[in-house]
Amino acid sequence: MKNTNLFGAVGALAALVLSASAVHAESLAFTTSNVVTLPGALATGTPSAANPCAANGLCAPSLAFNTVAGGLLTVTAASDLSGYSALAFQSKDLNAGLGVASGYVSGGAFGIHDGNYALDDRHETLTLSFANNVVLTKANFFPDDRSTFALTHELDSFDGFTVSVDGGAFKEYSFGKAGGQFVDFALPLTGKRFTFGYAQQKSVEDYYLAGVTFSPATAVPEPAASVLMGLGLAGLLLAARRRQAI
Repeated sequence: MKNTNLFGAVGALAALVLSASAVHAESLAFTTSNVVTLPGALATGTPSAANPCAANGLCAPSLAFNTVAGGLLTVTAASDLSGYSALAFQSKDLNAGLGVASGYVSGGAFGIHDGNYALDDRHETLTLSFANNVVLTKANFFPDDRSTFALTHELDSFDGFTVSVDGGAFKEYSFGKAGGQFVDFALPLTGKRFTFGYAQQKSVEDYYLAGVTFSPATAVPEPAASVLMGLGLAGLLLAARRRQAI
């Protein structure tokens, strides 16, 4: 009976270690696309204020999305142009996604100044803030010109975008493929807050953020903790074998 308990404890500990390291990827779509397959169940934003972009989609100071891996995702936008504000925008059109509605506040109402709702200049940024740490592995983009030709030609390896993680320095990436296809981050980005911006060195292209793929960030055991865990498992196995031999 004691041997069974020991082996059961070893098995339970091993299962706990394996389950803690399991990572489940989740994809969240900000648009419905006829070019790539993106899940649409979570693609409805919840505005925190009145929507001044009703004819074109949904925009508000923040848009909220429920995710499994990252908890509540809040999307906000910003513009560093003096005197201007920005709202997070979600297009109602196919082959679009999240963008930025920039303008000004007058008499308590938001007036739209920039008629291009994509992320379309270096003053605009779009920030995705998760409740929990996640590992961002992919992003999906569409060009602001969503004609059939533009979808397959406009965003390419010569064009770029930037991402800042948790307020750090912006790093530039290439779209790498035609619009509507996922961009894989060679080194996954880990954090809670991801701010997307305009290209800095590469050719500039206006874009919508159409979707992201991410996983829950799992804690990696410290080396000392890993050693202790290994010693503990070895000790349990040794004790079990000795009891069997008696």
